[in-house]
Amino acid sequence: MEHFFGMEFKPFHMFGTAHLVSMAVILAAILLFLPLRMFFTGRADKVFRWVLAGVLICCEITYHAWAVYNGNWDISKHLPLQLCSLSILASSILLLTNNTKFFPFVYFAGFVGATQALITPELEASFPHYRFFDYFVAHGAIVVAAMYYVIVKRVRLRLVSLFKTFGFINAYALFVYVINSLIGSNYMFLMKKPENGSIIDFLGPHPWYILSLEAVAFVLCLIAYYPVRRTEKLVPFQHSSKL
Repeated sequence: MEHFFGMEFKPFHMFGTAHLVSMAVILAAILLFLPLRMFFTGRADKVFRWVLAGVLICCEITYHAWAVYNGNWDISKHLPLQLCSLSILASSILLLTNNTKFFPFVYFAGFVGATQALITPELEASFPHYRFFDYFVAHGAIVVAAMYYVIVKRVRLRLVSLFKTFGFINAYALFVYVINSLIGSNYMFLMKKPENGSIIDFLGPHPWYILSLEAVAFVLCLIAYYPVRRTEKLVPFQHSSKL
């Protein structure tokens, strides 16, 4: 238990066996929605949504419990200000309430951001440490939640949803920047690049990589918008008032 939940762990290797298997499992879970989507109705739909929301909430709670248990909790590192923490919150609300008003943020911020985080993880611990499982389960659950509403519930969006979400993310980033300046933190990597390799490494020095990242994020969101664009041929899902 001490080795699983403690501070001693094998270093994480990007694109190593554990990394690739984890991404393959998440992809397989999403692909299963295609042949099984007709079974996610009524009670089955509600149970699946609530279980997935429970997984997300447990990941966030146990992450803080792990940091406290090891005497490692720090206001500059563990406040729920990262975009993934906000995505966990939005995904949980979407799943629990079935209110699709939260879907644009979950899709553009959560799905796009979590996918990038899964490909280039900001992670130190490798399998079979707690942090390895927590990281991939939490980010994977965000992606699965978004894809559940795309594939099973067939939610579709207008282009204006992308611009609204992007505007909100920028406003949130400004708020986080102020917090970073006050407490010396690096939430959302606004003050410096992450220590592990990521797409940010190719976007120039600080602070210019922030502008480059804005452009890259917008392009990725545009690409992600194409499969969920709202057309006259697709009827958008209307969430039930009976939750």
